[in-house]
Amino acid sequence: MRKRVMSGNRKGFTLTEIMFVVLIFSVVLASLLAAWLFTYRTWTKENRHTLLRVDLMKAMETIKSDMRLSSLTYMSYYPAGADTYTAVSMPVAQRDANGFFTLNASGEIDWDATVIYHVYTDAGGNSALRRTVFDPRDNTMTDAERYTQLAGTVTSGTGGAGSTTNAEFLENLNDFEIEPMPAIIDFYYDSADPVRVGKVVFGRATLDASDHTIRFEVTGKNSLSSGYDIGIDNIMIEPSGSVREMEYYDSSQAPGGMFSVSGGSAARVYDPLWDNGNYLEFGAAGEGSYMQIVDYYDLWRESSFTNSALDNTETIEEEVRVALHTPSEDEAGEVTWFGYAEAGGSPQEGEDSSVPGSSVPVTVRNIVTSEHIDQDGDMIRVSFISSSAGPLQVDRAYITKRDGTSGFNGLVNQSPGGMDVEDYHRHQQLFFQDESTGDITEWALIDPDVSDTVWSMWTAFPIRTDSDYFISFFVSNPVAANCKYWEGADSSVRSYYLPGNHPGAAGIPDWTGDAGVPEGDAVASNDIFVTAKIDMEEKTGKVESQIFNTSVTSPNYNRIKWSENRPAGATVSFKTRSSANADMSGASDWDTITGSGTNPHSLGIGSGQYVQFLAEMSAEPYWGTDDSTLSYASYISAQAGAGNPPYDFPRDGDGDIYTLRMDPPWIDDVEIDWPGATRLCTITGYIARKNDCGQAALTVDGQELFKTLRVTAEVTSQVETRTVTEKNAFEIEPKNTGN
Repeated sequence: MRKRVMSGNRKGFTLTEIMFVVLIFSVVLASLLAAWLFTYRTWTKENRHTLLRVDLMKAMETIKSDMRLSSLTYMSYYPAGADTYTAVSMPVAQRDANGFFTLNASGEIDWDATVIYHVYTDAGGNSALRRTVFDPRDNTMTDAERYTQLAGTVTSGTGGAGSTTNAEFLENLNDFEIEPMPAIIDFYYDSADPVRVGKVVFGRATLDASDHTIRFEVTGKNSLSSGYDIGIDNIMIEPSGSVREMEYYDSSQAPGGMFSVSGGSAARVYDPLWDNGNYLEFGAAGEGSYMQIVDYYDLWRESSFTNSALDNTETIEEEVRVALHTPSEDEAGEVTWFGYAEAGGSPQEGEDSSVPGSSVPVTVRNIVTSEHIDQDGDMIRVSFISSSAGPLQVDRAYITKRDGTSGFNGLVNQSPGGMDVEDYHRHQQLFFQDESTGDITEWALIDPDVSDTVWSMWTAFPIRTDSDYFISFFVSNPVAANCKYWEGADSSVRSYYLPGNHPGAAGIPDWTGDAGVPEGDAVASNDIFVTAKIDMEEKTGKVESQIFNTSVTSPNYNRIKWSENRPAGATVSFKTRSSANADMSGASDWDTITGSGTNPHSLGIGSGQYVQFLAEMSAEPYWGTDDSTLSYASYISAQAGAGNPPYDFPRDGDGDIYTLRMDPPWIDDVEIDWPGATRLCTITGYIARKNDCGQAALTVDGQELFKTLRVTAEVTSQVETRTVTEKNAFEIEPKNTGN
């Protein structure tokens, strides 16, 4: 039998070994758990940070979108008067199917809703940025009412009835600020010649109904610029948007104290390129130099008259004033009578002929009937024409008011004696000016050219559509008396001629019974001779302004004032009216409004949003030579005086002929003002840029303007014992002015 032998090295784990393994496993497990916990905590923090960042970015993009398409003009801020704000109310508009904003009847954006961003802190001290929407927006609210709505929303945390509030718009808020940013205007451009740039938004300022000081102060210059000059074409204070031409302020027309400079000098620069033909250039010495104006907030100042209707008025001089029109000697007026029309439709150019009775000297008296006078005039000139076959010399010529409507008798001048001018000035000699010498003569030589006419000089004489007149002239040499004539269409008497050498006959108004005119020798004719046209001008004129939108629903108009030149005898008068409608429907007719020449004067024209003025001007003609002058009435008195034949007109001591003179009145810078409501206004304008210009800041009443908003927001969250913070900011310029 074999014995089994047991091995001596077979044995299990000892307790020590087991404990060691457990210890090692525990260490590894603890390390893994610690690593997991660290990773989890880090992920949690970063995840929370990411969520904060995403929430903040979403909120800021929404705010940015609302602000970009809103209008600084209609924004309100809370708290009032602070340097930075914690709440803002802004208008927003909905787009139509084509992607455009809807406009109201005034051509402004129809704001649909009001959006308020405001900070609210609950009882537990937790802050959030809320977004409250009032839809529809009440566009009739005043600025004060709008601020009350904003403040109430901030205080209560909601807008109440008629609004919706997103209380979770941006939670975990730590800070929210809105800060207006000042604007610096760069006037540099790489050009030696000034370049007009605009419409530039200078910035925004809250203005009340009073005078304000607007200053452009040089702050520096572009490194490429050779100087610090600045150029301003015009500025506008919106929403009314009245254009204020800057050259006006540096003008003798502007009231004292309205314009001042420091550290340089200002000058008006004229060029048709600029609005109103001018801009104001400030030659600045360097940083800190400034120019400033003091002006009322809400007004309409008309300086350019571009959209005005001018009736016998015209713009004059480089500062674009509007003056009563006075004709120059080589300027055509308004033709009020044609020879061919008087003859009854004969060819307008006339036919060649000879002066009637041309075998001897002859006096011709053409009839000018009221039915062929198109319009009244206060000054006239007459054209005479020869035939194409030879020259014609007119020795003396006159215009005379006819005595009634038949016969060849005219009316002599009367002493004025308080009568209207058409009642006492009834006879006037016509004078001519030699083109080569400039001499004033009683005669005119007309060349044989069908296109050549000789016009008399302009003279004061009232011609009216309810009276008949004569054009009378004497021809001493009928051998060469070639002329144009217009053949009458029927046997009606259209002229008379007096054969024979009667040189004074043309100047005698009344032929009957006068010793100088043989009775019965006048021959009637149905033709018109030599006299082709009568031009007329008036001594009155008008300026009807554009219709101006004040952008105020019910303005309380204060007064109208203007710059003017009003020579002796001249008148300047203004009428004004207002309407609630852009076409002025419902406003008073001009004919029913009494004008006033008092400058300035108060207005009582209702409170329509739209306003308009009508300026009326007149001048008093007078008579003059190089050495002396006579008033209109004195000239006629001397001509009609005792011992003075009615065909002798006064001359000065040297025997020189008195001719028409007239000093026209002019107006400029018409201003209508009204106390506007305190509101945030946008200051805009056009500037001049060139290579020697600097940079400037615009201030109003010492306060910097702003056109950009900086919005800053910070959110924070507690993750276990650590604080997670995210901050974001942007700067934005609201793009809409409301128009």
